[in-house]
Parts: sequence; C-alpha cells; structure tokens
Amino acid sequence: MSISEIAKHLNVSKSTVSLVINGKAEEGRISKASAQRIRDYIEEIGYKPNALAKSLATGKSRTIGLIVENIGDSFFGPIALHIEEYLRKHEYQVLYSSTMGDNTLAAEIVQTMLEKQVEGIILAPTDAMRTEVEHMLKSKVPLVLFDRKIPNVQTNYVGTDNYEASRQAVEHLLQQGYERIGMVTIDSQQPQMQDRLRAYREVLSEDGREEQLLYVSFLARSGDPVDAITKWLKKNPQIDGVFFSTNYVCIAGLKAMRKLDREQTLGVITFDDLEVLELMRPQISCVRQPLEKIAKAVVQMLIEQLNDRDKPFNEKIIKSKLQIRESSL
Repeated sequence: MSISEIAKHLNVSKSTVSLVINGKAEEGRISKASAQRIRDYIEEIGYKPNALAKSLATGKSRTIGLIVENIGDSFFGPIALHIEEYLRKHEYQVLYSSTMGDNTLAAEIVQTMLEKQVEGIILAPTDAMRTEVEHMLKSKVPLVLFDRKIPNVQTNYVGTDNYEASRQAVEHLLQQGYERIGMVTIDSQQPQMQDRLRAYREVLSEDGREEQLLYVSFLARSGDPVDAITKWLKKNPQIDGVFFSTNYVCIAGLKAMRKLDREQTLGVITFDDLEVLELMRPQISCVRQPLEKIAKAVVQMLIEQLNDRDKPFNEKIIKSKLQIRESSL
C-alpha cells in the first residue's frame, strides 16, 4: 500500500501521512490523536516506507560506510561483524567495501560511499589516503580510522599497542632460549606494520643480536611468499626462531617450514591469531588483538561524532594479549 492509499483510507493529506511516517508530526503541527491514528493504521497493515524515499524525506540514510583492506580476512571480517552488530543497535546499516591495499581503488570507494550519502565512515586507510581523509574532515563527515593511522592527521582513531605487543612477542622468544631470531613481514609503510618492525629491531639491538629480516609481498600478488620464505630459511640455517608480523604471513611461513621439515626445530610466534594456529602441532603462540573491543570502541566514537559533529577528536589504544600456548614455546 502506498502513502496515497493510506491518506485516502484515513481521509487525510499525503503530506500529513508523510510527516508522521518520518517522525515530523509535531513539527508539522499534527495533533497527537491524528498522528497516533495514522501510526496505528500503519502498524495494522504492516506498512514499510521505501528506504530511499525515507532518506530523501529525512535527509538521513541511516547507513555507515565501512572501508577495510580485505573484508574476507581473519582480522577485518570478524571486526566487521562486530561493528555491524553494534551499529544495528543504533538503527544503522553498514555498507562494506575492500580496498585490497590499492590507493586508487580506495579513493574511488570513498567517493562512492559519499555519493550514496552514508552518514559516517569507518576506515582502515591505505598508505596514501591523506587527501581523501582531509577532505572528509574538512566536510565534517563523521569519521573514525582504525587499525592504522595517517601520520600527522588529527582525527578519531582506534588501534592497539602494536609496538609494545610486538616487543613482548620477540622478548618471549629470547626468554625461551632462541638466540638467532628472524622476522618475516610485509613490504608496507603502514604505521602499525612499522611499529611491529621497530619493536623487533629494538629488542634485538638492545640484546646485542643481529637482525634476520625478510620482506614478502601479498597484496601485489607478485611472487610466492611461501617460496620466498623457503629460500630465506635455506639461506639462513642459523635462524632458530621467527616472529611473523601477521597471521597470513605466518601461514605462508608454516608451509615453508613444512617443506623444509623444520616445524619442530623453529620457535614461532605471530601477530594476530587464527583458529588453525591452535590446531597445529606444536601449537603456535601469538599476539591476540581484542577484535570485539576494537569494534565497540569504533562504533561508540562514531556515534558520538554523529551526535555532535564539533566534538573534539579522540584516540583510543587498546592493549593486545600475548597468547602463549602450552604445547608451543
């Protein structure tokens, strides 16, 4: 049934019905009795207003854009589900998109989201999104960055203690007696990856040990990370422990170790957990980021910005947990 048909049945104007549907009865000076009569009839027939028409009438889409690197991976996927759950409690729906680390694609996604009139954006930026972020800030688009920052840009941000957690991971390898510790990381300038690398380097330097570092490429799909790690381990047989900067790098490393039959001889710890790591024999210890806490903080920060666009920016750093598994290190 259309608004016209509802208005005809109740013998009122279409504008009166529209105002009531869009929560503007008082603003339109419609009596409480008339407004309630319209609401009761709408409920009786189960009328659902067209989302586009309602957004045009109210100027609000009730949608939030969520832009991440890869919505299908083990970090962003669960966080997205938590974000969606928390935003639904505030009657917002979520539009997802993945940048795959491509700066041009990321800029296009932001523009598309804004054209779709999302009311706010939650963004895990690529390493060259300064222009897009500064434009949103200038336009006062409610915005929260998470997982990685854009250096020297003041905005809302939720992240974890990448540097401190990585220090703990590398120090744990040393405490367990591993002496020649290597690190495998991705070729990225993103701040969170640089923090993990800096922690590894500083812990080894403080302990008077040499770095054994390998960069691998994932997003560019150039080369085979498993092959690269296999060659690196063959070239450096002295390595007895490895810190992996992400869980997907760790999986590639475990495949390489299996090819070389070194699963039982190398100490392994990784940043970010995966269920499969607990099923490995030996189990793999990790830095576990608090995904639900991150999502909750992101949504809370965004809702505050939606309610007050002049609210000062906020930054929240949430501690990760060093998950040591008994049958591993």
